[in-house]
Amino acid sequence: MIQNINRRSFLKTSSLSGAGLLLGFSLGARTRPAETSIFEPNAFLRIGTDGSITIMAKNPEIGQGVKTALPMIIAEELDVSWEQITIRQADYDRRLGSQFAGGSTAVKSNWEDLRKAGASAKAMLLQAAANRWGIPVAECRARAGTVTNTRNPDSLSYGQLAEAAAALEVPESVVLKDPADFTLIGTARPNVDTEAIATGQPIFGLDAKPRGMLTATIVKSPVFGGTLKSFDAESALKIPGVEAVVEIEAADNPVLRIAGVAVVARNTWAAIKGKKALEVVWEAGDGATESTGSLRDTMAERTAESGAMELRNDGDVDTAFSAADQIIEAVYEMPFWYHATMEPMSYIADVREDRIECWGSTQVPSSVSYYANQITGIPRENIYVHQSRVGGGFGRRLLADYAQEAIYLSHKIQKPVQVLWTREDDLQHDYYRPMGRYQLKGALDGNGVITGWQIRSATTSRYLFRGDDSPHFKTEMFPDGFPAGFIPNFKMEYTPIATRVSTGAWRAPGHNATCFVDQSFLDELCVAAGKDPIAYRLELLGEEDREMPYDDHGGPTYSTGRLRNVIRRVAALSDWEQSLPAGRFRGFAAHFMFGAYVAEVVEVTLRDSGAPKVERVFAVVDCGIVVNPLGAKAQIEGGIIDGLSATLYGGIDIDKGRTVQSNFHDYPMLRYGESPEIIIELVDSTAHPEGLGEISLPPVGAALCNAYFRASGKRVRSLPLLRNGEVG
Repeated sequence: MIQNINRRSFLKTSSLSGAGLLLGFSLGARTRPAETSIFEPNAFLRIGTDGSITIMAKNPEIGQGVKTALPMIIAEELDVSWEQITIRQADYDRRLGSQFAGGSTAVKSNWEDLRKAGASAKAMLLQAAANRWGIPVAECRARAGTVTNTRNPDSLSYGQLAEAAAALEVPESVVLKDPADFTLIGTARPNVDTEAIATGQPIFGLDAKPRGMLTATIVKSPVFGGTLKSFDAESALKIPGVEAVVEIEAADNPVLRIAGVAVVARNTWAAIKGKKALEVVWEAGDGATESTGSLRDTMAERTAESGAMELRNDGDVDTAFSAADQIIEAVYEMPFWYHATMEPMSYIADVREDRIECWGSTQVPSSVSYYANQITGIPRENIYVHQSRVGGGFGRRLLADYAQEAIYLSHKIQKPVQVLWTREDDLQHDYYRPMGRYQLKGALDGNGVITGWQIRSATTSRYLFRGDDSPHFKTEMFPDGFPAGFIPNFKMEYTPIATRVSTGAWRAPGHNATCFVDQSFLDELCVAAGKDPIAYRLELLGEEDREMPYDDHGGPTYSTGRLRNVIRRVAALSDWEQSLPAGRFRGFAAHFMFGAYVAEVVEVTLRDSGAPKVERVFAVVDCGIVVNPLGAKAQIEGGIIDGLSATLYGGIDIDKGRTVQSNFHDYPMLRYGESPEIIIELVDSTAHPEGLGEISLPPVGAALCNAYFRASGKRVRSLPLLRNGEVG
């Protein structure tokens, strides 16, 4: 495969901190905030004359394994062994293009460009060797960081060739490897940070401690949308170690920065004590009238009538229902979900007169740089954002509100400040997964075939909350998602619901709700039709391989053949046709999202309390070429565990505009002893690689609840499944 390279986009210099070859591949820097669907990837590597090979990991590492996978792509085309490489986390640098973690896009978006970067470096090293030996470059071979001469036993290491290669022109085009010749991609590699994590080394955002750093905790309105009326700092300032009390003014948009009063101290304990001593009066505003019940009532009213937006209308659903042999109706409800990152929000900023340095955990380092400029006026070339490993993102750290707080405070007091959120702060001031209601109606003919499908939904759209220009249904409903396009009469309507309750992206945005709803209701229809759940999906998909239009992330089409394949393979993997032992039951769900395909089977037993115990989960995933199978399976396992936890326990309640839950005692998570056996099969594919960080989460909740129905006869239409340990 020959790939052309634009000379202007390929940065070559002779040194970084010493003699050697520094190679970078860039598609151009961006100065806009990172909240955009456009990703312009880049990577760079350094080969020293001492033989050292350093590959920079450009994107934030939030647990998705990109610090391992992205360098693997470069190393493959560079033809070096994994053991020869040193991998370093890149700080934010606008010259590198987009550095972003979200949407399962890292490998997908960087695949071609990282391959070109590695292949171009190798081509220059081969040319340097050919020049030294006076032979055609075609008679040189690269392997394991060495170029060999096919005419004789001579060889030169990359380190020996680095200086000569640095003087060469960048090739106009390069030949990329045939995937059949990959030696590194497709092999299992442990996460490069595993040892550091296991031994407690300081690699996360919370670990950064610049000299002279102060700690800040912030009091915010307990009622969503509340405004600051007054505060008395006297008692807080009497706490030993407290140095200042600072009012934080709200930004115009609530996803950027909300009002608060910060207590800044010499240590964390003093900051927390000062926060407790602070006397603050809030104006609650109209947010105080909101509750989970009032939002549910509003959604019920809106889904009882035609939606504000008609997203799809195929055929004639009214005629289909009038002619149906059976009509099935159901209402599904999804709660607010907390992100529950193991590392609560925190960030450090050191604002000086003419420069800023930042440290911390974020999915959007470019947003941090942009907002630092907006708050202080300091040019972005003088703003340095140091990237750490992130203790969980799940979409929460797509927002940089907590980083803005650190920048704002440091700018005010002209000292380095770490803003530290307690777990209670993190839970009660989160930007939750939106709440929603979904009213469905299905028509079946005499053979159990679905002839009509109508869905009316209402959710607290995150785009409405943030005042975004994007259509309010985006990441809430997906008009092209299965089973749309396979039912002749299909109607989808949507109404966004305004709320003061903060909402944002949550792992697998939108799909975490719509997949549960669609795959659960399909299960209801298959039960009414008296058919097998897997056979019912396959019958609906048909035998013809089709590319279905898909106007969303992962589009512009999806393949029915690939979706059908993962469904059949999970049936085989789970021995679906075989009877289960007495007392064990299973459920099924499948989904397409972000370019990847997944089918899952969940097996459950019932505890004495009647609650389900998940015994085994089977997952078959087709995500195209898999760079690192070990990391891929870890992502699938993580998504399944996250999805099971949210399905069983996840639920934020609002009362008088306040979050009821406060910590893990009343927002439980799946425990180690509850984790099931997970059996995963990755489809061997030569298709373009896709993302894996989110795909396994959406189907597992539906598969679990479908299994629970077969075990108990009870259909779960409102989550969480368990409330205070009891089936809710």
